[in-house]
Amino acid sequence: MFMRILLNPNDVLMFRESKPFTAGEAHLARTTLPLPQAIAGALRSAILLNSNFSAKELAGYKQEEPEFKILGSFFYDGQEFFHIPLDIVETKGLKGYFFVKPLRLPNGHFVFKGRHIHFESVGGFLSYDNLVRYLKGDLREEELEEVVRDDLFVKESRIGIKLSDAKVAGEGYFYKAEFLRLKDNVELSVWIGNKAEEVRKYLGGLIRLGGESRFARVKIENSDPLEKLRDAWDEILKSINESGRFKLYVATPTLVENSSSCTWNIKHKLSNELKIKIKAIYPLIGKPISFSGWDYAENKPKPTRYAIPAGSIYFVEFEGEIKLNQPYLKLGELTKLGYGLCFLGVWR
Repeated sequence: MFMRILLNPNDVLMFRESKPFTAGEAHLARTTLPLPQAIAGALRSAILLNSNFSAKELAGYKQEEPEFKILGSFFYDGQEFFHIPLDIVETKGLKGYFFVKPLRLPNGHFVFKGRHIHFESVGGFLSYDNLVRYLKGDLREEELEEVVRDDLFVKESRIGIKLSDAKVAGEGYFYKAEFLRLKDNVELSVWIGNKAEEVRKYLGGLIRLGGESRFARVKIENSDPLEKLRDAWDEILKSINESGRFKLYVATPTLVENSSSCTWNIKHKLSNELKIKIKAIYPLIGKPISFSGWDYAENKPKPTRYAIPAGSIYFVEFEGEIKLNQPYLKLGELTKLGYGLCFLGVWR
């Protein structure tokens, strides 16, 4: 049983970066895009409060993960929007966007090359419909500029100053805070996996979301958010097995298993998950995301961890046959919080 939860913010949102901020010591507090743990934390807190702390096991009270599973969270405007895959690029002096793919060199190394060897990522988002087309290998290079969406949110800056109990401004306590404002009709979509019906019992009305006491309205849909991918999966899987290669698209930040660095043995992980022999992997990944947070149960900071950012791509060559019966993988750590959602796509 799967379920979609839509979160509609009442106002701006703040998902503070991991860099410490204390008024008087720093003057700027920035927001990031919502990380999976921020969304999961909001749902878990709401479950605890609305159940009067009777649903501690469901929420995973004092545990790293809850009993229920979050597949991922995304911006939503009639359908989900996903980070642009990093193999969709642009370059100065060339009009339009194009695809890049790995090119193996005689010395065994490789480079990524498309219409030009020099390129940079496009940024922005793909709609769910267009992501499915991308995974099927049907998204054409000449239409890439038309499908990129970069107007889902803006970042707003607001200024403030700390006031004493007597309502007097404190010297040296001027600061600026950056907030995230979703555009009209844009919401946050959260995909819930197992225990969805139990989660439903404790959600409704308003939910506290992010920092600075911001709230969002909760709407729950019964529809299976994976339906579009399920419909395309047989065709995708057939093409992958015929070619012996695929693209692994990172849909949500993937928390590497060695939390003290940003590297991990994904080749070993994929071999075990898919029961295949990996011949080669060509990673095209973005700058790792570092984050920490505050452990409210233990009243102490969480350790810094690193995640592969959404939109990253691994080009994989393999031997054997993939028999995955679902259109997604969950890789890395803390997958119940929404980390590590990955899709397999056709590598043409």
